[in-house]
Amino acid sequence: MELLVKPLREQDDWERERVNAVCGGFNVRVLDLDRYRIAPMATDLRADHGLSLTDATIVATALHANCDVLIGNDERCARRVREIPYVYLDDLVKEMQP
Repeated sequence: MELLVKPLREQDDWERERVNAVCGGFNVRVLDLDRYRIAPMATDLRADHGLSLTDATIVATALHANCDVLIGNDERCARRVREIPYVYLDDLVKEMQP
C-alpha cells in the first residue's frame, strides 16, 4: 500500500506497474495483518516510539517476519526505530550504481 501512494497520486501508471511487478516477485512475501501477533506489536511500537500507524505496522511486520533489515526512505522512522536496522533505499540504490 505504501509504495503505491505516490504513483496513484501522480497518476503514473508505469511506476504503479513497476511497484506491482516488484511486489509480485519471487523474493517478496506479503503477510496478512495478524490481530494477535502483528497488530499488538505495532501498537506497542506506536506507543513507545510515536510512529504513525503505517510505520508501526511496517516495522512490526518486518520484526514478525524476522527480516534482517527494514528498507525505506523515512528519516523520522529510521531515527525512532532501534529494533531492526534501517537501510535507506536511496543509499542502497547509489551503492548499486556503476
